[in-house]
Amino acid sequence: MLKKIFALCLAAILLSEAACTPISSPSKAITSDTIADIIEQYRQEIPQRMQQENVSGLAIVVVDDQNILWAEGFGYTDWDEKILVTPSTLFSIQSMSKSFTATAAMFAVQDGLVDLDEPITTYLPDFHVNSIFEEHPEQKITLRMLLSHTAGFVHEAPIGGNNDLPGHTFEEHIASISDTWLVFPVGTRWAYSNLGIDLAGYIRQVRSGMPFTQYVQEKVLEPLGMMNSTLEIDQVRATADRAIGHSPIPLRPPAEFLLIPSGGVWTTADNMARYLQFHINEGTFDGTRLLRQDLAETMYEPPNSAALEAEYALGIGTADWQGTRRFQHGGGGFGFNSNMVWYPELKLGAVVLTNADNASLNMQIVDDVLGSIISANIPLYHSRASTLPSIQPAYGFIQNGAAPLTDTALSNLIASKAMPLDEAGQRRRQTYIGSYMQTRWGFPLIIVQVKDNNGALAIAVLDQTFILSEVQPGLFFDSQGNPYDLVHRTTTSESNYQVFKISRQLLPVRLIIYTLCGFIFLSTLFFQPVRALSRKFRRKKAPAAIDVATTYSSSNLFLKWSAVLAVLASLFSLFCLAITAFIPNLIYVPWPRPYADLLWWQSGLLDLPFINLLLAIMIALLAILDLKSSIGGRTHRFYYLIVTLALVAFNLAIIL
Repeated sequence: MLKKIFALCLAAILLSEAACTPISSPSKAITSDTIADIIEQYRQEIPQRMQQENVSGLAIVVVDDQNILWAEGFGYTDWDEKILVTPSTLFSIQSMSKSFTATAAMFAVQDGLVDLDEPITTYLPDFHVNSIFEEHPEQKITLRMLLSHTAGFVHEAPIGGNNDLPGHTFEEHIASISDTWLVFPVGTRWAYSNLGIDLAGYIRQVRSGMPFTQYVQEKVLEPLGMMNSTLEIDQVRATADRAIGHSPIPLRPPAEFLLIPSGGVWTTADNMARYLQFHINEGTFDGTRLLRQDLAETMYEPPNSAALEAEYALGIGTADWQGTRRFQHGGGGFGFNSNMVWYPELKLGAVVLTNADNASLNMQIVDDVLGSIISANIPLYHSRASTLPSIQPAYGFIQNGAAPLTDTALSNLIASKAMPLDEAGQRRRQTYIGSYMQTRWGFPLIIVQVKDNNGALAIAVLDQTFILSEVQPGLFFDSQGNPYDLVHRTTTSESNYQVFKISRQLLPVRLIIYTLCGFIFLSTLFFQPVRALSRKFRRKKAPAAIDVATTYSSSNLFLKWSAVLAVLASLFSLFCLAITAFIPNLIYVPWPRPYADLLWWQSGLLDLPFINLLLAIMIALLAILDLKSSIGGRTHRFYYLIVTLALVAFNLAIIL
């Protein structure tokens, strides 16, 4: 929406303000004083906006076709470390990486490794994907479709999506694509897809015989002199002053993920200046042509009318605004956000990188800064904007001659694939009704409800409800083609969120267990002080009767250490109980597992249940090793065995 509003504003400026100046009149380049004034204005505004949006670090660069007009950093790489952001600070750019994958694809075409319009089975003969619309859809899918999001893939793969923790390989991520279902017939619509771009990158890896990360490094980053940019996670971790992602989850997001072609580039603002200039000059950098101009133009062309309606070409968003082209791509996830825009005819571009999950700030700053520069010299930019015809799709319509499939047509097509609503189907569908929990990096995200809707199933996500059609036992589609597999691998929607079915019937039992364990843990804090007071009271009443207790208290080191460990484990368990109370949905899902890139105390926090289990084992061993036969000793052993059972029960309950 912001993009379209800015488009209209720019068009109005160019048409109204420039109308008073003949196009043939001389146009002077924007002066350095004007640029300095604009920079100073935003230098004052940006920190205020960052504070309002809770963004810790930001880097910006603005370029023309030859020069860097402005490059600066604001804020800090991390709220804790307080390292200043500079134009050389390394950021994850997330989905902006898709344009790098598309650029690398153009170089692969130039080198004869691939053809954009060959079926992908030419390069991956064993690859397959599921579809309710057609047989062997993989034989129709091309690289051009993958790069333009018109192949029909869902947004995420079952393994290695935005909400997964690292723990698999890139190859396993790609292999899991074959477990997905297309959301529409091949080439008939547009749907943003991370896994489609990842598959395109994997094809490059297979054809070049080198890892995709190395291919992009050698074909794109090094020729452009982007020496501080990388896709290698080891290099990222070795960069001590890199930006750290910040997300609403109060732990560091993982730096490593498997969405490498669709989101794996780490770069700096000053390196992005080179990338923008390469594209502003359509394949030329520093006076040297690196990519054939026809291939650069191919990347900027939406392949069909479906992509044109979505304003998307190959790995880049595109729009035609009053005779000038605007290319844009943003990216967000894992605690980062980025946005870039360039106008090849206006010879102008900008990038904003941040280490926060706020997307609007990046878009606003890029559009505001470029808008101010354009407004400062209307005649110049109007004359440049008048040099190019409107963008048209490369094929006019879908390649088979049909127009894009409408929402209604797709809905009717899916309904025609639905299984009959018989008695057996009704019984089967009743087993799917209930509540499901979506997770992100192991933390509970939202609860999804699957409910009955006049015999059919419906799924409620937040404030939206979707009627589902069952096309195979346990496999459902909504009217927009999003699959919901409730049998083989419980996933929901095009994002392939893995979900857990939760049972509210067991909630009272679990709450009772948590409450009883909580009281036992609290009792360990007072058990020894109360016993000490009790011994003191008995000593005053009957001094001769306390010899056993005195002997016990002074000699039994085993039970003394049991007491110390029990207090420690109980405090840790009470802390876990408090976190569960603060995040109630944790009661439904396993305790989040520790992962790389966390601070030491964050790893320790996620390790607490496992530490508690270890302490429980030590307490039990100490109690068993004590062989005292005194009444006090037996009482202690019995009590600490009860504590041990409570520790094991509670911590296993939250882990499992």
